[in-house]
Amino acid sequence: MSNFAWILVLVLILTLLGSGILFFITSRYYWGVRGTPPPTREERKRLREEELRLRAKQIEYAETHKWATRGDNFFDNTKGSAKR
Repeated sequence: MSNFAWILVLVLILTLLGSGILFFITSRYYWGVRGTPPPTREERKRLREEELRLRAKQIEYAETHKWATRGDNFFDNTKGSAKR
């Protein structure tokens, strides 16, 4: 075979390989595993309580760690020097 034919074969093989990998990744990680039953009442309650606990922790952290803004002075480039 000529060099041009080998290039065409190589491009065809790489195209099929790339398409197969893309299909595998899409079907496995994008769509996920189907057919799992919905969570039970206890599972939903546990997940909701955990979410509320994490939100409360996040709000508490945000209240104790305020944002430090820049000051009005153009040449002062440090944070925390702003007038509050």
